[in-house]
Amino acid sequence: MGNIATASETQVLTVEEIEKGAIEKLVSILPWEKDLLEINVYYKGEDIILPPGKKELFYKTGGNNQRAGRIPLTLQIKINGNFYKRIRINSRVLVTQDVVKTIRSVRKGEMISSDNIQLETIQTERPWKNALTSTDLAIGFEAGRNLPVGKILTAKFIKKPALVSRGDKILILAEKGSMKITAPGILKEDGFEGAMVQVLNIESKKVIYGRIMDANTVKVTF
Repeated sequence: MGNIATASETQVLTVEEIEKGAIEKLVSILPWEKDLLEINVYYKGEDIILPPGKKELFYKTGGNNQRAGRIPLTLQIKINGNFYKRIRINSRVLVTQDVVKTIRSVRKGEMISSDNIQLETIQTERPWKNALTSTDLAIGFEAGRNLPVGKILTAKFIKKPALVSRGDKILILAEKGSMKITAPGILKEDGFEGAMVQVLNIESKKVIYGRIMDANTVKVTF
């Protein structure tokens, strides 16, 4: 008669254990909080009968650093430190994200307000890396391009509105030590606070560069 293995000489690796280990591996390597993830793992095989000994499970994902979506894994099983079996497992990872979306089309240069955007929670295989996560990060900015309805906003789609505009009258302030000189000027270009802009000195008729201090003042050094 041949040798018949008894139950005490084997151990069972269940489908449930295989899939649970795969989920734990994905949670540990993915760059998202666990409570934002929905992970479905698919192992097509059945429970695996293993010989007795110390069982070790090593999960690996492909080398493409995928962050969500369909992520294949391999499981390498070792018994007493020796390779026993390798199996393939599939998974699908969804990430929950809060994103700011347009609720109507916004033209380039138009101000973004609570009337044209809203915060929405989405579940996606392709998470947005740089999506704005609060409407406060967009309201008061200008659309940097034409934005269709349902567009998820990132920082590159919006821009800070100019503090001053070309053609505005502005006070030119020149300081040297304790001496201050002021003159009326006209801006030659739009600008933000702290930016260097060209300004025409109305009195001297010269175009000079100055730094925007506020909506009324440009400071020059000499």
